[in-house]
Amino acid sequence: MQPHEAAITGRAIPRVGRQRGAAVVTALLIVMLATTVVAGLFLRESVTVRSVENRLALSQARWIERAALDWAKVILRADGRASNVDHLGEPWAVPVADTRLDETVTAGAKISDASRSAFLAGQMFDAQSRLNLAALVQAGQPSLAHLGAFRRLLELLGLPESLADSALERVARGQPRLIDGRTEAAADSPVLRLTDLMTVPGFDAAVIAALAPFAVVLPRATLVNVNTAPPEVIAAVVAGVDLAGARRFVARRERTFFRDLADAAAAFDGQPTLPTNLLSVGSGYFIVRGVVRFDRVESSSETLLERTADRIDIVWQQRY
Repeated sequence: MQPHEAAITGRAIPRVGRQRGAAVVTALLIVMLATTVVAGLFLRESVTVRSVENRLALSQARWIERAALDWAKVILRADGRASNVDHLGEPWAVPVADTRLDETVTAGAKISDASRSAFLAGQMFDAQSRLNLAALVQAGQPSLAHLGAFRRLLELLGLPESLADSALERVARGQPRLIDGRTEAAADSPVLRLTDLMTVPGFDAAVIAALAPFAVVLPRATLVNVNTAPPEVIAAVVAGVDLAGARRFVARRERTFFRDLADAAAAFDGQPTLPTNLLSVGSGYFIVRGVVRFDRVESSSETLLERTADRIDIVWQQRY
């Protein structure tokens, strides 16, 4: 090989190598780009499928929730037809433990082969076992009996009694006013739930949590059911009965129930006269709490039911 040929060959070989290297890099870039695009498409498809599955599971959970409420309505309707007395020994008061539901309940719905079975748990509570703060104002006027009971309840719970006057003012602002024989619109939005008092000075999350087992806000003024009320509410409503005496009454009540207030008075120490403007032996409002788990969805809800002579209606429902 001549020197000039070697020189020519020496210059040609590196150029070919560079061209081949550039082709390899280009091919790798194309493969990487294609892989990224395909992976993105698969990811989007996976997210879409998961979103559809979650929506299906949520829809099914809502269906189970409605079925559970229908069951609660049937129980309450049958109970109301049997007797005007409500107590903790009746079927509505029995809690439903964490129960696995078969496919007949879920109508054969199955999100995927890996889907978990549906579970239901819940309990019904007598809303009139609590002191109804809506009764603080009746016919546009303060109810001194209910105001006094609320003050005693606050004292028993270690809360400031001044909260009773603040709550009274807020409830009054949320009700229509009678001025010079004319009905005027309410000055504020109505108080529908206990949490609506959070806007009132002195009421915070801790106060609401302390009151929740013993106080409630219902659509109209109601009486406290002596058959279901806890000792704190009994002691607040029945003047002259302390918390210890109320607890003894509740302990005796566990063995029986009372068909009228005279029957209930006999179970108290000293047999006090029970106020008919504060107490009763029956209820018209019930709270249903439930948890439904289906596949990846868990739905908790609280529903207020109103039972009248011929129907049962949902007053409100809150999911969390």
